[in-house]
Amino acid sequence: MSSYLKKAHVNKASLSYCSQLIDRCLSFKSFDFAKTIHGHLFKLGFNAHTYLGNRCLDLYSRFGTSDDVLQLFDEIPQKNCISWNICLRGLLKSDNLDTALKVFDEIPEPDVVSWNSMISGYASCGYSDYALEMFSKMQLQGVRPSGFTFSILLSTVSSACHGKQIHGSMIRSGLSLSNVVLGNSLIDMYGKLGVLYYAFGVFLNMEELDIISWNSLISGCFNSGYGELALDQFYSMRYSGNSPDEYTISIIINACTKLRNLDKDWRILSVYLNN
Repeated sequence: MSSYLKKAHVNKASLSYCSQLIDRCLSFKSFDFAKTIHGHLFKLGFNAHTYLGNRCLDLYSRFGTSDDVLQLFDEIPQKNCISWNICLRGLLKSDNLDTALKVFDEIPEPDVVSWNSMISGYASCGYSDYALEMFSKMQLQGVRPSGFTFSILLSTVSSACHGKQIHGSMIRSGLSLSNVVLGNSLIDMYGKLGVLYYAFGVFLNMEELDIISWNSLISGCFNSGYGELALDQFYSMRYSGNSPDEYTISIIINACTKLRNLDKDWRILSVYLNN
């Protein structure tokens, strides 16, 4: 580490080298090293540089505490949207929702990343109602939600009514089922809620399917009490040329066990082992 710092002293005006120091710190995953780098930049007068300030703030958001993040954030004189968003991320990583909301309210023009951070923060702490409220405020402010916004919201849904509302918002926002991640999230949500008609509707209209698409549909069928239907989807998956993974097989074996169909159980396991 000392060799890197000595080299930085040789070329004190090298922003690029200081950036390389930060890259090195990321690879070490050491908060002590992060503090050393920050102190070094402070001596060189680079801590006030927005780009390097943001990069140091990113280090603190990954390895430091909420107080560390706020202290360094206050040292950046010319904050940009990236500065605010990194600060939010650092606070929310520590589940410091109250402080994060205060910071969010001070952002001059929060962008979609800022809104997503708050929505995700509430969702990850189990505050689904607050996440949905934040989403409503986001729309009122005229900020267009992204695919990630909807992925977060779909993970918070506890009723078919709310799920359909979010699905409708996705359609109105112009997001299509060409996005396989969003499609999979919808299938998973409808499957968990037992609304298989909608799960199949999404599945059949997706432009691209992957193993997660199939697993979500099969799991939804099984968990809704339709073991035979889950088996049918497994056979359809195999017929379409897709190979099952361990999760697929675990669902199907459970379905066979519940149906007390040991013959199918062994045949399916044989199919998997022969792949």
